[in-house]
Amino acid sequence: MTDPVQRLTREVARNLGDGPGAVRRERQRAAVARLTRGPRPRAPATWWLVPLAAAVLLAMFLARPATVSAPLTVTVAQQAVMVGAWLAAPEREALVLDFPDDGRAELAARAGARLVRAEPTRVELALGRGALTLHAAPVPGRAWAVTAGPFTVALTDADVTATWSAETGVLRVEVHRGSVDVTDAAGTTQLREGQRLELRDPAAASDVLARRESLPPDTDPSPAPIPVAAEPAANHAAPTRPPSPPRASAPLSGAATPTRSTTAESPTWLVLAESGDCTPALAGAARLGLSQLHRTLAAGDLDLLAHCARVTGDATRAREALLALRRRFSSDPRARTAAFLLGRIALDLDLDPTRAADWFKRYLSEAPDGALAADARRRLEELDARR
Repeated sequence: MTDPVQRLTREVARNLGDGPGAVRRERQRAAVARLTRGPRPRAPATWWLVPLAAAVLLAMFLARPATVSAPLTVTVAQQAVMVGAWLAAPEREALVLDFPDDGRAELAARAGARLVRAEPTRVELALGRGALTLHAAPVPGRAWAVTAGPFTVALTDADVTATWSAETGVLRVEVHRGSVDVTDAAGTTQLREGQRLELRDPAAASDVLARRESLPPDTDPSPAPIPVAAEPAANHAAPTRPPSPPRASAPLSGAATPTRSTTAESPTWLVLAESGDCTPALAGAARLGLSQLHRTLAAGDLDLLAHCARVTGDATRAREALLALRRRFSSDPRARTAAFLLGRIALDLDLDPTRAADWFKRYLSEAPDGALAADARRRLEELDARR
């Protein structure tokens, strides 16, 4: 291969000729420039950019945050609590739930609640009975909620106490720090520190009607309505409920009336239940043997047993008593009412809207003009709207 310097020399000599005239000098310059110029770089191939871009996009997609977050670890006495678990405080002491990031919930003595959700973006507790104090620590993107009957207490950075009575349908909310939003069918009310709100479930009247269907004539079934009010905590006075009158079992027409158990403890649990002290009443009934009571109690006493189980948030015992009532006393009006109450248990305690809808439909098929028919239809419409 010819050396570039030699090529340059020959080209210069050829163009110089006899003398460096103007034309030759220009040819010389052109030759020198041509021979000394480096090779023109080739355009780089760009086909590889397409798979590279695709790989980058794929990596970004795989590295994005997961849309379904792992559940938070919630503990009671350093023991993990599963989502969906029913939590019941002892008779004489509170039950404390610890959440990550300094969040905490305290169930007062004899209170009960279900852990519905425990996710980084939302923590939700369904209060079944009694008082729950929630200390919601400020965590970016996390919402806290306490549900009770048809009410929802929503907060992000606040301390609040919610007290719920399933028997009367009354919710009391007191804000200790920050602010909360309380929502029901009528809308949303915002409460600030030091304020207290008292609400009553309009559908609680349906429970009064249900109890009225289960009571003999001339028995006063219900307390007076409690008004809705929002006021500073210092000016709030909780209303008192008048004691329930004694209650007797109603005999069935055309059928033998089952008698009460003759053991010494039988009157004790019944007296406690009739006076509204449902937790010890249910414990006393359990000591006698619930399966035995389901087979021997009169219809009215089975209904009372189911009522105490519902009030204390014991869905299983309430359902078993109501099913025994329907099985043994299918012609009794209380058996039809039991279908509606089974719907309430499925909705409020089991959080199972599908099964609740089935029971409300069954009540309407058995008692289309019953005292609870309008309420059953309203609940079915609400359940349909959720889907």
